[in-house]
Amino acid sequence: MSSRSSLKLLLPLADSAQVLNVLVIPIGTLLAATHPFAANPPYLLSWLSPQISTPDMLQPKLFEKLVTENFETVPAKLLLQLATAFEEGGLRDRSGTFFYKNHLSKSNVPVLAIAGDQDLICPPDAVYETVKLILEPLVTYKVFGEPGGPHFAHYDIVGAQLAVDLVYPYIIEFLNHHDAA
Repeated sequence: MSSRSSLKLLLPLADSAQVLNVLVIPIGTLLAATHPFAANPPYLLSWLSPQISTPDMLQPKLFEKLVTENFETVPAKLLLQLATAFEEGGLRDRSGTFFYKNHLSKSNVPVLAIAGDQDLICPPDAVYETVKLILEPLVTYKVFGEPGGPHFAHYDIVGAQLAVDLVYPYIIEFLNHHDAA
């Protein structure tokens, strides 16, 4: 299925990196440089912030620190590999011959698949499409976020204050349950 993931926005970087034989993409530098245009009037790049966090999930100073200091360079080969997720057959290894989705049903390891209800990078429907490939007794699927709020974007799952109260206990419960099994 074609994904609605906003990671598709990085595909032109992957193509350019391949053509120009660039080794790394400075994602951190690009985010830090564009952050003022996303966070300050006239908000020309306001669409960037929800890629990371939903409004009010992270304190503004923490969000700024996250965006300007935590992201680094990404190897171009990794970006090229991620780009295969949007091609026929889905995500592959670097050789292009190993299709990960063809092997998910062969796993005997319990999987906790979590998604944020407003995750634009890995939307819940994309997570669910992957979950369907894993044997049912081994997979647990959970979407965090409620119709009336709070909502979770990509980074909120691990970095928002509410993750401590809502997400972490769920993960711990999953681990404890499968550790005893």
